[in-house]
Amino acid sequence: MPKSKKEVEAIVSAMGVFMAIISNLVELVKKFGGSMESIYRLATPEGKETMEKIARFIAEKEEKAKEIFLKLISGGESLTLDAVNGTETLVDAKDVFAHIDPDFKNWGADEKGPETGETAVDVYEMVKDATFSQMFRKLNVDARKLCLTQHQIKNFVKKHRNCLRTDGYATFFLFESKGNLFVANVNFDSGGGLSVDVGRFGALHVWDAGRRPRVVVLQPA
Repeated sequence: MPKSKKEVEAIVSAMGVFMAIISNLVELVKKFGGSMESIYRLATPEGKETMEKIARFIAEKEEKAKEIFLKLISGGESLTLDAVNGTETLVDAKDVFAHIDPDFKNWGADEKGPETGETAVDVYEMVKDATFSQMFRKLNVDARKLCLTQHQIKNFVKKHRNCLRTDGYATFFLFESKGNLFVANVNFDSGGGLSVDVGRFGALHVWDAGRRPRVVVLQPA
């Protein structure tokens, strides 16, 4: 049965892509000291296994790329927190915040933390819609390793105020209190003052990446 013009164009286009891939592959094999025999070997049963590994690798990389929720935006800066004794909490930080969510107390998210030394942190920006669990666990399966103390969060807000998200949008900080994980949500109110709210780590709410919320976490050791 004769093929339509669109079908012929699709076949020609696919052949062009195929030839470009083969051409690039040949050049890369030569570049790394291989021979044409290496290319021919891909057509053998043994070569098929190599092709399968390459295909799986590409597919896995593509799948991981789809799951990226955060982009590092502080890579060129050295952001550190001061050494703090852990005694200050967000619920009592009236010297920094004009509004403090009462749920810090209602939910038991008001526990003091341990003493910490000077600490390096990273700042990320959301690039894909996500829940708290998705965005933090993508950085580390063990989300507790990303936690700051409440005293450290307060120190960041005071020391690196210019790194907070503006225009009324959020900057998120993960912390632990009484064995539970919470997220502090810091933002500027309409008058330019700072407010802090608290959310449960396991909440199902999906945050809109279009507003580019920021996330601050401990820098990997």
